[in-house]
Amino acid sequence: MSQRFFGKPETPLFGVYHAPRGGQKNRSSQRAVVICPPVGQEYLRSHWSLRMLATQLARKGIHVFRFDYRGIGDAAGSVEEVGSLNIWTDSICQAIDHVKSETSVSSVMLIGQRLGGLLASMTAIERADINSLVLWESVIDGREYLDQLRQMHAQMLDLWVCKMKTPNDDQFEEILGSLYHRDLIREVEQTKLDLGKVIQPQLIVESPKSGRKFTSHAPGIQRVITANRDGAWGDLRELENAFLRPITTSTIVKTVDDMFQRLEKFGVLQSKSLAGAV
Repeated sequence: MSQRFFGKPETPLFGVYHAPRGGQKNRSSQRAVVICPPVGQEYLRSHWSLRMLATQLARKGIHVFRFDYRGIGDAAGSVEEVGSLNIWTDSICQAIDHVKSETSVSSVMLIGQRLGGLLASMTAIERADINSLVLWESVIDGREYLDQLRQMHAQMLDLWVCKMKTPNDDQFEEILGSLYHRDLIREVEQTKLDLGKVIQPQLIVESPKSGRKFTSHAPGIQRVITANRDGAWGDLRELENAFLRPITTSTIVKTVDDMFQRLEKFGVLQSKSLAGAV
């Protein structure tokens, strides 16, 4: 595991690279994953689980890169400076470019959790060097997502002995301890996940209680599996608990390994030299 700053020198991002296990052969593996985390309180809750996911994927001979978006975690800036989802999709693009420059891979798989799933899908629509997507309990409807967070925020404030107010004006809105720019809030509210526009193969990991249906542009390109436990993202009692899903994590790792085998079988994964010759 190797920590580093990367990206634009004036606004560096922070990432952690998990090298593929298994010796020199796997060091030249064409399998690579970039993990797109949630934001806000969900970023904090899911950190351990995504680290475990990265470790298990690396044992399968996969290059894995975890990173922080601009204004999140150890990346440059603060979240209130982020006025558009494009800033975060650009962070994903920088992470992809970094992995490609540091390894021999020509394409990557994106694994996105919660808002990270929505951002990963938006990025996949724009980039041909993303070979597949894994969406773990992804945000589908931005307004529905924010309303759920706002409801938890209101419940949390009601628990205090005296009534409290948090910033909520024309410029910013505080939600569960994070201060978000109004421009970002408005954009999230207007954004919905449209997998019909995503051409890459997709693995969707859904909560047992979601009941959501998904569209795809072609038959056989999408697989939906059910998590072994409900994520309980909207449950205030779970807010400060770590998101621990070892069984679901192991299932994702096995399915990702199978997805890479299929990509290799159909010649989707190539070395940089071969990709440049196409």
